[in-house]
Amino acid sequence: MRLAVIVLVAACLGWGQAPARRPVPARNPAAAQSAPNEIWPIREFRVTGNKFFTAEQVIATSGLRLGDLATKQNFERARDRVLAAGFFESFGWKYEGLPDVKGVLATLEVTEPTTFMEWSLDRLPLERAAVEERVHRTLPLFGRKIPPSDTLIDKVAAILQAMLSEKGIKETVQGRVLLLGQDQVTILFGPNSAPPNVTEVAFTGARVLDSRYLVKALSQVAVGMPFVDTNFRLFLENQIRPMYEAVGHLKASFPKFTAEPSKTAKGVVVTVQVDEGPVYKLDKIEVRGVPMSPDEVQNLAQFKTGETVSYSAIGAGMLRVLDEVKQTGYMRATYKADRALNEEKKTVDIFINVDPGPEYKFGRLTIKGLDIETEPVLRKLWILKPGDPFRSKYPDAFLERVRERGIFDNLGDTKAETSIDDKNQLVDVLLTFKGAPPKVEKKPEPW
Repeated sequence: MRLAVIVLVAACLGWGQAPARRPVPARNPAAAQSAPNEIWPIREFRVTGNKFFTAEQVIATSGLRLGDLATKQNFERARDRVLAAGFFESFGWKYEGLPDVKGVLATLEVTEPTTFMEWSLDRLPLERAAVEERVHRTLPLFGRKIPPSDTLIDKVAAILQAMLSEKGIKETVQGRVLLLGQDQVTILFGPNSAPPNVTEVAFTGARVLDSRYLVKALSQVAVGMPFVDTNFRLFLENQIRPMYEAVGHLKASFPKFTAEPSKTAKGVVVTVQVDEGPVYKLDKIEVRGVPMSPDEVQNLAQFKTGETVSYSAIGAGMLRVLDEVKQTGYMRATYKADRALNEEKKTVDIFINVDPGPEYKFGRLTIKGLDIETEPVLRKLWILKPGDPFRSKYPDAFLERVRERGIFDNLGDTKAETSIDDKNQLVDVLLTFKGAPPKVEKKPEPW
């Protein structure tokens, strides 16, 4: 009967929860034997299993404090508080004696969710900053990203519903995990009803760019998607803003957009107001961190100072610069750009910092499609040796040279593939050769 009771109690603890462990014998056996029934206070904390949250946040959520007695009841109450918050999947504990100070070192063991998502507001008359401040009072771990825990989502929805009630608005608030865009999953807090889909988009205030092109670009990502304010604004920033930056309107903005029920389909028509802003010219551009002179950079990038700035043209020029950097082995070279606007002159200075990353070396060459007599001949023509800085364009250039020299009589398709080993900074190359199909000679037709 006693065993059955123990099993029943263990089952009630819930999935993912670690039961309290029995105290480990103190470091000083003699001291432990002198007071076998003495319960010591917690003198020190240690936290394990946390990655997203700090140890201080875990301890604060548990409610435990230095000086609390290391009793089973105190740790179980801490477990209940942590799991009820909705930010952790499991909570356990263990402790060991610190005889020198007549206390224990308590180790709190937590398991965090593997997924954290951004959250958004949908059709609620609440300011995001006000929501963050209010929810944070009750849930101190609440931030820009939260785990998609049902417990946590329900708690946040209840707080938002209370905020609406204080404004005299009767609205049932629900939190739901929703796919916005092609690969963006977010937690959406809004009314009980699902957000309507976008069926059509329109623009007002567009003069520099033909609104038809704006509609086409935005429709590709927005039409058919749920209309959510924050998500729709991301579509504008990703699809429409680059189109204005390409023609020098660096401060184009979208101060307002409205949604009205569609007259032809189930959903809403969203009309975007555009403020195109002034046009800017490129006054100066500086590229730092590349192993080449400013003249060499300019010859590759073809930046056009004194003319209307085009971010797309600058981006294309930087791709050519990075391609040249990769020819010296820096396969993961990237760059970041900052700008300084002169509002009086309507000009812009651009500063680009290139991060070349680690230098990659050539690893090994593999050849497929050639016989044992032809392959050694081809390998002698390959000049890259293992350990040489890898040149990203060399494999394709090598195949082109092989074709131009006519080394093979019946050469068909050729292909060069690279395999990058980021751990060891090595690049292996696979060259594939295929023979051309036999030529079929047409016989002359009889008269």
